[in-house]
Amino acid sequence: MRSKTKQGIIAIVAAAMGLSGVLAFRADAVPRYSARYGQRCGLCHVNPSGAGMRTTYASQQLVPEELAWGHGRDSLSLPSPQLSPNVTIGADFRELYVGSTQRANNLDFFLMQGDLYLVFQLDPKTTLYFNRGMSNSYELFGTAYVLPLTGYLKAGRFVPSYGWKFDDHTMYVRSELDLAPPLSSDVGIEIGLQPGPLDVQISMVNGSRGSTLDTDNSLAQSLNAIFRHELAGIGVGIGVTGYHQRGPRAILDVSGGYGYLTWHGLSWLAEADFARTSPRPGPRTTALVTSHELSYAVRQGLEFFGTYDFYDPDRCVKSGAKSRWGGGVRVMPTPYLALDASYRRANTVAGPAISGGDFDETVLQLHLFY
Repeated sequence: MRSKTKQGIIAIVAAAMGLSGVLAFRADAVPRYSARYGQRCGLCHVNPSGAGMRTTYASQQLVPEELAWGHGRDSLSLPSPQLSPNVTIGADFRELYVGSTQRANNLDFFLMQGDLYLVFQLDPKTTLYFNRGMSNSYELFGTAYVLPLTGYLKAGRFVPSYGWKFDDHTMYVRSELDLAPPLSSDVGIEIGLQPGPLDVQISMVNGSRGSTLDTDNSLAQSLNAIFRHELAGIGVGIGVTGYHQRGPRAILDVSGGYGYLTWHGLSWLAEADFARTSPRPGPRTTALVTSHELSYAVRQGLEFFGTYDFYDPDRCVKSGAKSRWGGGVRVMPTPYLALDASYRRANTVAGPAISGGDFDETVLQLHLFY
């Protein structure tokens, strides 16, 4: 067991060191911008815990003036997302072309995202948010900024705040922890507090992701907290996160740490989690999963990025493991269009819990957003 733990630590350290060597040389509702600007996700998103519809400030000012290649030349001609002073709309569309050397993974064209957003500003402190996606997935919640410490109360169907909400849903800390859509939303309440550089979200939900009703008569709790600071021109973020569910057939405990380092246009984001499943009855398993992203903004609207993922489904036995390295380029020629091209190499150590072999894949992504 000590040997397995040591291997996991080496994998995390190797990701941090190896990516810096691979990249000499990614823009969206993505964590790297929160890190690069040292700001909360609520600066750019209507949802204070991030992802989904962008705020009017982000779509009309930040993206066209500071993120898109056009240096704001199109900002005056951009249509306003506000249908009225109290009603705002938005949309996200992503289509991928995936080519893989493993035929089972050769997806060709894939429609990854199709979301329509509608936000009602009920009063200066209260909003009603609706997001309709593909596969009958949706979010519907109200948010009221009525708590001290710039705090808010959220109630409805939403994705519980946990770690980094990477825009690439295949990152292992999203896919292997079942945090990727469409079955990632749940029904409950969330409290958010924002005292100074600290950002905290505490959620209590049904623990029945993808279902409107609680199917197991037990609740789940999640915690997400990050502290941001800048020291000598280097941006630093250190966060902790956790999720607990006491189900009728098993107890699930997921916990980990995440954070970032930024310096000028260079940004490194990392997350590592342990997922402990305790069946009743049955042996307990503890999985390790980690994901890393290193990006460099060459200029406004042009970024190179690299990623690393590692997953071991059971740290106590040799049940198999898998890892993935990748890199690519992202271009945002206009404030509503982004293009990604990337290459990824997946390696597999076969075992009872992991099947399949090594493979290479290329991914081309078209992203339209409003």
